[in-house]
Amino acid sequence: MRVWASVGWNRLLVTGLCLVAWRALEQIPIVGLTPSTMFYRLQSADSSTLVQAIGNSVPLAGYSIAVMGVQPYVYALIMITLFGLFSKRVEEIWSSPEGGLTILRWTRALTVVLAAVQADGYTNLWQADNSLAPMDWSARLLIVLQLTAGTMILVLLGDVINEFGLGFGNGSILIYALTPMATELHRLAGFVETARSLETLYRSIAIWVVFSIGVAAATVAVLLAVRRIPKKKTKRATDASPIELRILMSGILRPPLYAGAILYGPTLAASYLGATNPQLAQWFNQHLTAYGPNPWTDIGYAALYACLVILFAQVVVALDIRAAPAELAAHIHRLAFIGGAFLAVVVVVVPILEWNASRIAGRVIGMSGFDIVLIVMMIVIIFDRLEHLAQPVPRTPLLLSRVP
Repeated sequence: MRVWASVGWNRLLVTGLCLVAWRALEQIPIVGLTPSTMFYRLQSADSSTLVQAIGNSVPLAGYSIAVMGVQPYVYALIMITLFGLFSKRVEEIWSSPEGGLTILRWTRALTVVLAAVQADGYTNLWQADNSLAPMDWSARLLIVLQLTAGTMILVLLGDVINEFGLGFGNGSILIYALTPMATELHRLAGFVETARSLETLYRSIAIWVVFSIGVAAATVAVLLAVRRIPKKKTKRATDASPIELRILMSGILRPPLYAGAILYGPTLAASYLGATNPQLAQWFNQHLTAYGPNPWTDIGYAALYACLVILFAQVVVALDIRAAPAELAAHIHRLAFIGGAFLAVVVVVVPILEWNASRIAGRVIGMSGFDIVLIVMMIVIIFDRLEHLAQPVPRTPLLLSRVP
């Protein structure tokens, strides 16, 4: 209570209003949906009970102007960090104190481009399932503009959360992290609605809860853990305080997303070959997953995924922390490996264990370790910043990476 009183409840109020506005955008469908699509979606939404109403979610959320969320912004931010690997000019801007505004502008511009491209892809998908009637270029452009505007409105809400709410520079990332929570709530309500027996449902949900709490607790412990390295004693050095480093130096977002992008490449290629070679596409879909019919390919895929997460954690840390002193290099590499191994366990291994445990219990629920870690990280960051505002004392930042 002391932390909230010192900072002011207005930050919490602004954040809540922005999140309500975000959810309200999902009630606004795009212009151009066929009447049959709207009629079917509205009629299929059963709200006779509270559980059914929650499980069915918003009927037209999949066709709303906010359907893409802030995903284009997150990808744009990650791509901008990669540009520093190939351009010294971008790296200099990243490292300069006043370069944040320039990077912000570049990220916004790239977000518009990525959102427009993704919006065009949505238009093609909706036309394929007859949700949209045949249209000319102007009608297609109108839909692309609607979806792009929806994403940029969410980015604007993220900026408002940064300035007046609890974003502290990560408002859009906060919206991105909270997106799976709404989906998860509707998904769990759907499981309750369609459960064949309460005993099976309770066992499966209990397993899901235990694994989720375990991942959340482990994430808090890893985020707050500090590695203290004693300074080398010299004749001129008078400060004997140790150097503190965090374990998750790579952040949460980039290593799993990079690894997922690499593994998604063959699946994407198979989808394009599906029309000419359906057997090959089926083979890819069954074996390029950790939940397929062949246990050996499942283990191989999971091991490859975990190794890629660890590898990209090392790459991200090497990219972000180039100017570290030579005496810290070994410690940084070791912590990058430990942080990558932690992400590999909670993102790859734990969901597989939970999936098999709930399947044995009678009903597969499934969990996303990545979503849980990201949400917990944002909550811990918010409380850490609030405590810092209440008591502004020097402390080691929770995240040393450029992207959460």
